[in-house]
Amino acid sequence: MSSAKLARYIQKMNEICAAVAVHDLDKVLEYFDDECVVVNGAGGTVGDKSALVPGFEEMFATFPDWTPRVATSFLEGDTIGVLFEVTGTAGGTGPKVTWIGTGYSTFDPKTLKIVRDVYFMDEAALEQKINDAALAG
Repeated sequence: MSSAKLARYIQKMNEICAAVAVHDLDKVLEYFDDECVVVNGAGGTVGDKSALVPGFEEMFATFPDWTPRVATSFLEGDTIGVLFEVTGTAGGTGPKVTWIGTGYSTFDPKTLKIVRDVYFMDEAALEQKINDAALAG
């Protein structure tokens, strides 16, 4: 594994997380190749770059302070596997929760754009965390 390549890809993932935190969807989308294949592992759907937009918009609406960060990563070839630690306040006024998500992003090593993105999140577990936090709060 190339430590320089891993550092470049982690930097890109951190930049994406920063753009997400300020709801700059246009900036987020700049990191994805126009022909990117997007696989939603939770929903079992496959789409193109435009498939990212509704998911981001839904998360921005559900968690106005949605903030992901790279917790750890692993590189295989040009694919980086990332474990994200994510925080957000449900509805902006509800309980603040922390959860994890995973993603596998394959980069074009020349353009440094993501050409394949696969992500997973346990949506049922997140919903349970929100409910538990609301009951405790």
